[in-house]
Amino acid sequence: MHLNQIASFLAVSKTLNFTGAARQLGVPQSTISRQISDLESQLDVRLFYRTKRDVQLTDEGRIFLPYAQEIADAARKGTYAVKQIHEGMAGRLSIAVVSASQQYLSDALAAFHEKYPDIMVDLTHISSGESLMDDTDAPYDFWFIYRDMLLDSENFEYLKTHKETLALVKNAKVAKPLSSEKFILISEEADPILYMQAMNYCRTHRFTPQITNTFDDVSSVILSVNAGLGVSFLPSSLLDDTDVSKLEINTLDEESYTIDCIAAWKSSLLNPAAALFLEILKKK
Repeated sequence: MHLNQIASFLAVSKTLNFTGAARQLGVPQSTISRQISDLESQLDVRLFYRTKRDVQLTDEGRIFLPYAQEIADAARKGTYAVKQIHEGMAGRLSIAVVSASQQYLSDALAAFHEKYPDIMVDLTHISSGESLMDDTDAPYDFWFIYRDMLLDSENFEYLKTHKETLALVKNAKVAKPLSSEKFILISEEADPILYMQAMNYCRTHRFTPQITNTFDDVSSVILSVNAGLGVSFLPSSLLDDTDVSKLEINTLDEESYTIDCIAAWKSSLLNPAAALFLEILKKK
């Protein structure tokens, strides 16, 4: 398996057309066909259904797609990191972040960049539904995450960054009792902690929510609520940069509906750039 095969697979997956994929990558169509055929042979599965009329991903192709994208992204990031180091960057910092910690991290990185402008920062957005890490596999220097995501291990340290406050969000024109509302939530798979908090709120107020849809991304939830399709629970910080003119936002003041957010790192902290960033964090 090589990167050209991955690139061909991703291009065909996007265009669902071998000719279009060849045009996108600037290679002959026969090259695309050969690379897809070789990849299928290596995986011993069919990745596409091909007829004279159309091209569709098989079930195996759909399963393989996100992994192929990860391979392509890793290669791109690696190439960029090597280029930056070659051109004189002083180091590299790798950070994973959940959406609710974006604002805190942005402020910290601004202070870090002002002091160390030649250190490259690589960011990866993760969901709270992802497994964080284990003692042998820690691909990032720092994780800006919910406290409940942290692995219970003496090999990791952390500091509390902030408390995330939840808000009940609805279209301002819609006025119904919550028990009669339709709910549109971040999916349990994408954010089990937020989903659990939403369920706890409904349980405490003695009603079962009518969940009509769930999404893995916040923008889809906000779009749906803006359109009056239902109500939702969202972290307040994610609404700061959102057009809320159509929304009614009710912050949940109860302590039980806040989420502790932290910055975590491996105790060994071998990366010199990470040690410099930790100094910035401890001063905030």
